[in-house]
Amino acid sequence: MHRRNLLKTAAAAAAVSVIPMRQVWAEDVPTINLDGDSISLDKKDVHDFANSLNGIVLKPDSAGYDIARQIWNRYWDRKPALIARCTNVADVVSAVKFARAHNLLTAVRCGGHSMSGKGMCDGGLVIDLSYMNDVQIDVKNKTASVQGGAQLGDLDRKALPFGLGTTAGVVSHTGVGGLTLGGGMGRLQRRFGLAIDNVLGVELVTAEGKVVTANAKENPDLYWGVRGGGGNFGIVTKFLFRLHTMDPMVINFGFSFPMDVAKDALKLYFDFSTGADKDLFLLGGISMREDGAGGVSIGGNYFGPQRNVDRALQPLRDFGKAIRDSVFPIEYVKIQQVADDGFNAPGNRHYAKGGFLREVNDDLITTLIERIEPLASRRFSVGLLPMDGAPSKVGAKDTVWAHRDAAYNIDSSSKWAVNNSDVDEENVAWNRAYWKDIEPFTRGFYVNQLIDENQDQVNTNYGPNHARLVDVKNKYDPTNFFRLNANVRPTV
Repeated sequence: MHRRNLLKTAAAAAAVSVIPMRQVWAEDVPTINLDGDSISLDKKDVHDFANSLNGIVLKPDSAGYDIARQIWNRYWDRKPALIARCTNVADVVSAVKFARAHNLLTAVRCGGHSMSGKGMCDGGLVIDLSYMNDVQIDVKNKTASVQGGAQLGDLDRKALPFGLGTTAGVVSHTGVGGLTLGGGMGRLQRRFGLAIDNVLGVELVTAEGKVVTANAKENPDLYWGVRGGGGNFGIVTKFLFRLHTMDPMVINFGFSFPMDVAKDALKLYFDFSTGADKDLFLLGGISMREDGAGGVSIGGNYFGPQRNVDRALQPLRDFGKAIRDSVFPIEYVKIQQVADDGFNAPGNRHYAKGGFLREVNDDLITTLIERIEPLASRRFSVGLLPMDGAPSKVGAKDTVWAHRDAAYNIDSSSKWAVNNSDVDEENVAWNRAYWKDIEPFTRGFYVNQLIDENQDQVNTNYGPNHARLVDVKNKYDPTNFFRLNANVRPTV
């Protein structure tokens, strides 16, 4: 009897812990609508909305509001009027319908990694999916069902124990939703393609608040659009990914070279990565710390048989000028977490520009190296990622990603402390000036690196797929409700 009563008490406590307290709204709520005008939401409407959710709604004076509004890039300090922390699809539907009914400016937050901060907004409503992070692995069919608020680490941790994996970025606290909808690069892309190349279907809440499925057979136009079209067409509440057999243990390697041989080291990287073994993930980098120390790095992972790794990396060793030569086996889940801290740690201010290189020449290498200069207020890096292999085997119009012929993705990033906003203008201006010299060597950009590109640049970036994207937008979001993204503007 005592045990039975104890179990009943524990069950009751658990039930209470997941049922939100009724929220009381004593005042009307000032907000911003889609036209940018200030409006006031009736307190009763907000009260009814908040108490219709299984999750919670936060306002500026709510406990936890300041934590909930924080995103990875603290360059953006946005303060929404309301944050709806959804726990299921019904909550997302309610949030969309509420926002539509009041014409509210609305942002969608998944992992909060948006470089441009578009997962948060000032004065509007944020639909926060971070509580919707379940991952289910179907070992027999080699698929993963992943909720829209999950992080990449959630997917890796669930899939790898079964010897399964798929392309999922390089920083584990990145959101699955944002990364995937924009294309999804990662350590496994040369073997398995981009993240969008492994999306078998999605569950999505449209701008009308309808729940639809999109795959090769159901709503194929929408299925095409979400694979690279970002959040333009709705809120993806669930992804179905194709998984691949892979060894959970991989080889990690890193070679570092001083600045006095930087040009030769960078040329080595480009020569080595051209036509490299598909089992190699290769990341090239140039970095400079606040004190002026820096150099070139060539790192990555080898996914082939471990007995072949020395032969695969021999050209890097033959160069003979490395100040660091590190090669060791590691669990893939752990290597996915290596970049979580340092430059990519949450809580810093960032500015970055990026684009796709179609070819590499001596002028580019000279520009990359000679234009870098130290600033005491910030750390700077350039990242280079080969785009050959599996991504290049997909047609430019098969998904929204039109950059299948790119040779490399390149990005230039500055990072400085969250409490050092006084140097924002200086650091942003320097990075823009640096990118101005690099941009002529590029064509197009990765939409997940969008930060301040204008609408014409966004339209051009979608290339031959833009007109078809507009058709999909006209059908699923004709009022452009979902506009805080690499926006496709409707024409109806």
